[in-house]
Amino acid sequence: MFFEQTKKKKTIPVFQKWITFFALLISIFSVAQQGNGVIKGNVLTSDHHPAEDVVVNIVGTSKSVITDDQGNFTLHKLPAGNYTLQLALNGYETLTRNVTVSSNQTAQLTVQLETSLKQLQEVVVVSGAQKFAQKKSEYVARLPISNLENPQVYTVVPKELFQEQIATDFRSALTTAPGLSNVTQSVGSGGVGLSLRMRGFSGASAAGSIRNGMNTNWVTMTDPVNLESIEVIKGPSATLFGSTLTTYGGLINRVTKKPFEFFKGEVSYTTGSWALSRTTIDLNTPVNEDKTMLFRINAALDHQKTWQDYGKSKTFMVAPSFTYHINDRLTADLDLEVYNGSRNATYTGLGNFNPDNSTFKSFNDLNFDFKKSYTTDELQSEAKTTNVFTRFTYKMSDSWLSQTNFSNSFTDNKANYLFLLINNPAAGETIPVLQRRLMNINSTFKTTQIQQNFINTIEVGNFKNRLLLGADYTYVSTNDNRWTINNYDASAGNPLTPINGNAPFINYDKYRQFIAAMPAPSVVNNRDLRTTSIYASDVVSVYDRLHVMFSGRFDHNENKITNYNQNAFSPKLGIVYQIVKDKVSLFSNYMNGFANTGSGETAPGVVIDFKPEQANQWEAGVKVELIEGKLNGTLSYYDIAVKDKIRWDGNYQIQDGTQKSTGFEADLIANPFKGFHIIMGYGYNDSQYTSGTANGKTPYAAPKNVANLWMSYKILNGKVKGLGFGFGGNTQSDSFANDANTFTVDGYTVLNGTVFYENPKFRLGLKLNNIANTEYWTTDYWSNMMPTRHFVANFTFKF
Repeated sequence: MFFEQTKKKKTIPVFQKWITFFALLISIFSVAQQGNGVIKGNVLTSDHHPAEDVVVNIVGTSKSVITDDQGNFTLHKLPAGNYTLQLALNGYETLTRNVTVSSNQTAQLTVQLETSLKQLQEVVVVSGAQKFAQKKSEYVARLPISNLENPQVYTVVPKELFQEQIATDFRSALTTAPGLSNVTQSVGSGGVGLSLRMRGFSGASAAGSIRNGMNTNWVTMTDPVNLESIEVIKGPSATLFGSTLTTYGGLINRVTKKPFEFFKGEVSYTTGSWALSRTTIDLNTPVNEDKTMLFRINAALDHQKTWQDYGKSKTFMVAPSFTYHINDRLTADLDLEVYNGSRNATYTGLGNFNPDNSTFKSFNDLNFDFKKSYTTDELQSEAKTTNVFTRFTYKMSDSWLSQTNFSNSFTDNKANYLFLLINNPAAGETIPVLQRRLMNINSTFKTTQIQQNFINTIEVGNFKNRLLLGADYTYVSTNDNRWTINNYDASAGNPLTPINGNAPFINYDKYRQFIAAMPAPSVVNNRDLRTTSIYASDVVSVYDRLHVMFSGRFDHNENKITNYNQNAFSPKLGIVYQIVKDKVSLFSNYMNGFANTGSGETAPGVVIDFKPEQANQWEAGVKVELIEGKLNGTLSYYDIAVKDKIRWDGNYQIQDGTQKSTGFEADLIANPFKGFHIIMGYGYNDSQYTSGTANGKTPYAAPKNVANLWMSYKILNGKVKGLGFGFGGNTQSDSFANDANTFTVDGYTVLNGTVFYENPKFRLGLKLNNIANTEYWTTDYWSNMMPTRHFVANFTFKF
């Protein structure tokens, strides 16, 4: 997660290092230079849906633009005068509009396409489906390059997909993405969040702690109600995203919904098994007549129990966002999340149980009763989180763009963890017993990041250069106080309960009394990490076919608690050649990740500063975008080598550990014909420690095989048009619950199905999760029983 770091030396105060930087930012707020006029427009369908991919051409010139996914377009640098715009979209009548442009003014235009209801429904369906096959992202490279120009592998999962699957939580939304395994509830310093495996590497940091390309708090749960998409970015990505909240396997970036220029909204209610009750709202409106101020708000209220005898959750989230087009050059965006959540936090792992001396080698061998929780509804972990994101985008010139980003996150945790430790059977018995360890942690997490990016685009003939220059400062602070009751039952005078036995009820008042009797916390932890970074990335394109990327990052990390400092350099290189222009690309990359370490005792009385741990990836593959963008696929092979890992040798530490992770991945997202779409992925990973006492062992929670599939079809014509069906699921092979590889977390296959009906005004969906009622576990050191069969019904009204 966080690595306590570095080299003891006197440092320059942060404000002195940044004085030049902030002086440069002042230019962002200067008055825009005098220039020509601008035309800004929005194109709608006849039912007020945004019209995407409309070609807007100025008649008599070669100047044209294409509307974005919200139907917006902008034409810049137009001399004062009268213009005729031509708007064209396949399957529709071409429209023309006359517009008058004044010097240094912006002409606003709204155009509504004239189409029949039948055509409208087809456009809505096809437009939504096409997004499944698109990989558009402004964050992966932080540069305006397309998927076929980018040497890095990534997948963009749009909201339409996890809405179709009626995903009621962030974990369910993540299982849609190819290449992820063991997506499970995680634990850390009082937080309750998600962890996952990517390319053989684990981390609670990687499961949604990046939001709009910026750091938020780690091990912190969230809600998908305000998500526009989920970006799964593969491989070590420290060069552009730093090392604080990423892993060597990659990261998850949550992209939030943005306001747009017309009124629209929807209200949704979801119910189902286990007393599920979930209400969401999404409302968008312009604030003023000029539509320079735009507002959008998303909110969700969710209550539910679990499939077990005890367990419940209650969450609330409200997420307003605001966009202000201050002038033709400067735009301000404000994005806020307020989340309150309360849930059970139960985790299962090995205590003194030794699988080598037992016939029980896996969780399936132990045959847990999935209806038994061994907990109580009162044993809840609470979190209150506030995330603030702001961005100022300033167009300095036709070729230079400035982005000033600010992110601030604060989480107040009041955790009550229950750890079920599997212990050896009681004397004369054969069934292992469960030791119930309770932990109470009150903690606060704080993350602040300030980031400045300058983006330059130069195009001369067949030569194009896109340059990123950036700097950021990240502050991470955590404080937690821990009270541990190592064996609740022994403290209460109860015997340990055999697996599937009737455990004594956990008396919450007695639990609090045990804590109150303790003179002080068993552990007090504090973190204060400051990271200052500069980075650059340059993409050179020659003849529209060959694209070469050079990137680098210099990172200075300060640990204020231990008074250590550490520097690291992270390079990134890539090359892409389009063997078929805009259709097929061959790519290769070298990418680096690193982790700041700290100091350690290597011999009696000998303490040294360790070097940063390093991970280097080589990857090659092919990307395709065919059938006018309706088929998108990637096939790649990667090799990740980690060096300078710190390992224990008795009571002392040695920095000579190594790890290897190799594999290949394939994903396919396609809309081969109207109404039908499919997303599927497969990944093979072979991850091993290659030195030390664990040499040849596989890291825990790292399955060799993982795959997912989802396909759906919606009828577009006839009496039952709007009726649709979806089917798919996830599978992964066995993994281990420990690095010793002595206890197995069995693989599984889970299948889900849905039927739905929708039109422009409402949507009704029914879904059955885990159709076969499979009992399975996920793991990330601590393991979790996962939900059994679950029925969900959703009704959404659109206005």
